[in-house]
Amino acid sequence: MAMDLDILVRLEQKIDQLVQQKQQLKNDCQRLNEEKNLLVQEKDFIGQEIDRILSRLDSLDQETS
Repeated sequence: MAMDLDILVRLEQKIDQLVQQKQQLKNDCQRLNEEKNLLVQEKDFIGQEIDRILSRLDSLDQETS
């Protein structure tokens, strides 16, 4: 009986540990998704700036031709 109780206690501890790990992974996932979204926004902004600069260079090139 004592052995069964010991096994039960260890299983409960392991379950608690796994629940905590799952929560930490969820938190990490949420943080990484937020970082990804910020990076995608930054990439889009940089792409727009590059397009704007290339457009200006193109119009300057046409003026000098």
